Amino acid sequence: MKKIALIFLFIILFFTNPANADELNIWDYKRDDFVEETLLGKNPAFEKHKQEKIDKELEELLKIKLVPVTLEECLKIAVDNNYRVKEKTHIEKRYKWLERNAYSKFLPDFKYYFSIQHLQGTFLVGNIVPTEVDETPIQSYILVNWNVFNRGKTFFDVKEQKNLHKSAKLLKDFSREEVILNTATNYYQLLQNKVEVDIYKTNLIDRKAQYDLTQARYVVGVGTKFDVYRAEAELAKAKQQYITAFNVIRVSQAKLANIMGVDIFIPLYPADNVVKEKVLLDCPVDNLVEYAKSSRKDLEAERKRIEALKAERNALYTEFIPDININYAYASYGTARAGLYPSNALTLSVSAPLGKNLGVETITQVKASTENIKAAQMTLIQKTRDIEETIITSNQNSLSAKERVEASRTEVFASGKSLESSIKLMNAGVSTFLDVIQAQGLKVNAQVGLAENITDYNIAQVQLLFDSGIISIDNVLNGYQQTP
Repeated sequence: MKKIALIFLFIILFFTNPANADELNIWDYKRDDFVEETLLGKNPAFEKHKQEKIDKELEELLKIKLVPVTLEECLKIAVDNNYRVKEKTHIEKRYKWLERNAYSKFLPDFKYYFSIQHLQGTFLVGNIVPTEVDETPIQSYILVNWNVFNRGKTFFDVKEQKNLHKSAKLLKDFSREEVILNTATNYYQLLQNKVEVDIYKTNLIDRKAQYDLTQARYVVGVGTKFDVYRAEAELAKAKQQYITAFNVIRVSQAKLANIMGVDIFIPLYPADNVVKEKVLLDCPVDNLVEYAKSSRKDLEAERKRIEALKAERNALYTEFIPDININYAYASYGTARAGLYPSNALTLSVSAPLGKNLGVETITQVKASTENIKAAQMTLIQKTRDIEETIITSNQNSLSAKERVEASRTEVFASGKSLESSIKLMNAGVSTFLDVIQAQGLKVNAQVGLAENITDYNIAQVQLLFDSGIISIDNVLNGYQQTP
């Protein structure tokens, strides 16, 4: 009698789900398609076919046309188009022109002056003797004035602006590295979201198959109405998870597009179908810390800023240095009636200001600038310590994620086998449908956890490259090939 009921059950399942016959093969657990196909890519043809169906559903649900992109494409586009990088580029150009402006202070000033008047009437000569005048005086002269480096202050001004320009350039390069980090991070997160859609799609197929099974078992009298309701609830929950996963993808797409500097509404979509760990850096933490101290561009930018502050302070001392001016004038004076008469004048003037306000103002300004330099040095020390902390954190996150990945793979395999066994035991009447429900939930959670752990590992590796000051597009794609 039991065999007849099982045969009848099989007939009901076959005729009630003809459209899902292929999908039900996923549910028979002869293989674990998530580990074997999605994570390891052992059957690319199967995965491609399955992914195409999911992508089509995504486009229909969100009413968009997906734009597949690779990580390499995202990185190159982001570096060229990110608006933070563009902003830093304009700031760097501003300091470049300020540096050239500082060099211009070495050059003398040129001035040309021309004056013509018509005087008619009575005028006082020497403010005493009146005289009648009807004349047109003319003046024309060229004046050259050279302040002879402004008591040497010009040298310090040039040094200050030169270091500020270098600092701005380093900060521009550092901003580009931040863009590479954020682009790779968001790409991996979007790829994780894509994989989770795959997981929840498979879960939806499984829940539908379980619901059909409970209905068929109830019809032949070997199941309960409770199992049907419970399966229906799990099916509804699986649909919600599936739809939510799509919405998460849309949000992640906007984040990635924003970082890349492209239209926010472009639905970017990872071209990768396989999620796996990417080892980018394998080096002792101590080496990375020492390397970061010499290669981090934000640290070097801070050092250049301190050098600029020192030059600014040293320029204050020039107020005690004598001021030398050289003036040369070639002039022509005369009237329209008498003609013009040339003249030459060369003047050397020296003055010793000995500081403003008896030197007190200068000294107090020097003291204030010195304290400002010391504060900047403390900022540099703290920034260096923060980088050491982030390197240790990123390295530990990487090691931890790698271990979690291995544990997750075991969990996924074991939960899949557990689900397979629970179905067999239920069919044999040893366990209940509740065991199947719980095993299915454990399997889905294990799959999502595996995807998250792999993503965490990849992001931690990219973060480690960034923290060590060796991040680049090539290193993110191919790994760092040298040992710092």
